[in-house]
Amino acid sequence: MKINFSKLNPLLLIILTIVCFQNNLSANLNPLKWFSEKDRTSEIIEFENDHEEKSERFVKKLTKYKAKGNDQAQQKIYKKILNKYPKASIAKEAAYNRGVYLFNKEKYQEAFKAFSTLKQYHPDSPQLESAIQLQFECAENLMNKTKKKTLGFNNSSTYNTESIPLFVAYAQLFPYNEKAPLALLYSAKVSQSDKEYDTAIFSLKGLIANYPNSEYTAEAYFLIAHIYSDFIKGPEYDLESTREAIRYCEDFIALYPQHEDIKTIEVLYERMLNSLATNRVLMADYYYFNKRDNVAAIIFYNEAITIAPNSQAAIEAQERLDAIEMGIRPTTGGNFIKKLFFIK
Repeated sequence: MKINFSKLNPLLLIILTIVCFQNNLSANLNPLKWFSEKDRTSEIIEFENDHEEKSERFVKKLTKYKAKGNDQAQQKIYKKILNKYPKASIAKEAAYNRGVYLFNKEKYQEAFKAFSTLKQYHPDSPQLESAIQLQFECAENLMNKTKKKTLGFNNSSTYNTESIPLFVAYAQLFPYNEKAPLALLYSAKVSQSDKEYDTAIFSLKGLIANYPNSEYTAEAYFLIAHIYSDFIKGPEYDLESTREAIRYCEDFIALYPQHEDIKTIEVLYERMLNSLATNRVLMADYYYFNKRDNVAAIIFYNEAITIAPNSQAAIEAQERLDAIEMGIRPTTGGNFIKKLFFIK
């Protein structure tokens, strides 16, 4: 599987985030570090215990700007408070008001970051539930927002891939929220649309492992089975991907026998079984024709029949076994006997 090195850093960041999510749902990671920031050197967060005292001068300025009705100046103060003193009590007001302002400006990444301050430092805020809802809307709106052209070309992705870190962060920050599994599903769909299959698989596995009873889990099985099947280039390759696709097809069939997509999965399942069985036939052919090792060939031919007894591969395997039983010696070249006994 190829990795786009131009996206290596954000991809690794996402994968590490999901790994942490799978290992410890309650991990207290800081989402403020998950997004790029301008002038980070001038906006260092201080973690001393005197945030209240140091933020007092901003509170005074804020009161003055409120009296004048100067919204723009208030936003500048809010921004400084969040950057410098996120633990101060005034940061509760700053985080929510700044987040709403940025949300209305369709600056969804910045809004998500502002709202995250409440979860990180002020979980007792009465506006936390509203902020959580708006954070999901930030990710969802960004997902459907047209991405800016790069060098004059439109992005080929169906969705805006800048939303992926927001969905992953949401699932990490609020693992028990009812929308956490949906956030992981959206992360997978956006990643899949941009051919970032590693990220899609991590998101889907996180959904399946941590939300087995979610209404979105069936779709996760469906998507991951198809993603693995897309990796397969032919029966000669990608045995691991074939087995993974078979595994998730089997899980889907066992768990959701009445699902509306059951026929689609069953067709995929049969195709994957045939692919794996064909691989066993190719292995057996190698031992039979090249190595003249009938014992190994018989083992692999029987495996093919066991894996997919009703497949074309099983029919070919049985024909080879019958030939071995009849004592027909394998041949090389394109002679009449080879053609007569279906030897490829």
